[in-house]
Amino acid sequence: MGGGVRQRGAYDASLGLASMSGGPGRGILRLLRHHGAETLWGASIEDLVRWGVAPAAANGWVELRQGVSVVTVKEAVRGAGLRFVPFGAPEYPPEFEHLDLPPAGLFVRGNVEALNQLVRIPRVTIVGTRRATSYGTRATEGFASAFAVAGIAVVSGLALGIDTRAHKAAVDMGGLTVAILGCGADVVYPRRNAWLYEKIAQKGVVVSELPPGASPARWTFPHRNRLLAALGDAVLVVEAPPASGALQTAGAAAELGRPVFAVPGSIYSEGCKGCNRLLRDGAAPALDPGSAVEDFLVQTRIERGDRQVAGDRGPAAGPARQLCLVQTLTPRHETLWNELACGPCTVDVLVERTGLSARELTSALAELELAGVVERGGPGVYARAP
Repeated sequence: MGGGVRQRGAYDASLGLASMSGGPGRGILRLLRHHGAETLWGASIEDLVRWGVAPAAANGWVELRQGVSVVTVKEAVRGAGLRFVPFGAPEYPPEFEHLDLPPAGLFVRGNVEALNQLVRIPRVTIVGTRRATSYGTRATEGFASAFAVAGIAVVSGLALGIDTRAHKAAVDMGGLTVAILGCGADVVYPRRNAWLYEKIAQKGVVVSELPPGASPARWTFPHRNRLLAALGDAVLVVEAPPASGALQTAGAAAELGRPVFAVPGSIYSEGCKGCNRLLRDGAAPALDPGSAVEDFLVQTRIERGDRQVAGDRGPAAGPARQLCLVQTLTPRHETLWNELACGPCTVDVLVERTGLSARELTSALAELELAGVVERGGPGVYARAP
């Protein structure tokens, strides 16, 4: 019974702290790692000052805290159809615990199994401009599809442009995708992405550190970017101008020691200048989806520890990687994979052997090619990738 009481106390304390994270009191969360939620929630002005908080800030924070009703916050969470994951809970990503300003907890909407799976598998954060070009859109779909097929969760921010394409590609390929919002997890922003929000809520996870109903503001998105950087084992920037949130996320990832990948672009495109500068400054070039997945797995393998995908044994595991990729696809893809076991094949022969229409076949081949498991051996000829 005592353990249950302590758990409820920690839950309530985290929830109370999280309900204040959208206001002036969010800086107090710097103390969370060192003192824990219960101690911090019950701290006096004297405690806070002793821990280094300025007297005026300590006094203001305690005054704000006295106006918080945890019971009311619980009702708001329940009413919004959200779930609260407190600091230190099994579903709380440990990567957040080590941030300078860790979330007191996470407000979540989504598939419960997806939430549990999130802390067990590799994750890549894909970000970029809201004004995506056809080049950026195509690249995002290719890279996000390949990561999703490989069993790697795709993390992004639900913004228009690159974020939207990354989430959608992951959903379409049956992969896990996570949207980290700069508003409450029950607030759909931008409204144009309401359809995508619902898809992610059904099959993936929508996450925010802000309480229910919190509106987006100028400060919430830069603040959110540190979570995008922390949750991904690496960050991939597809298309970004020199001054953008995507570059902020890449910078935060570099500070955390995460690998940063960038898709090169035209030197004459404003939307590619950010990526090209990242490459100049040492980011890894993302040149094609298949090799990017392999590079990601190699560069993040040690830091990920137990969060591996099947066949993840580094660069020597090409055949195992291919099998893992194909087994996560549909029967149609698997049929094609089996037909290519004997060697290169033309589209005409594959149509005859599989019974698929030419349109179905070319679509499936394109998806396998994007996943990096099939390559072209000549005009109209396809083969398994080596």
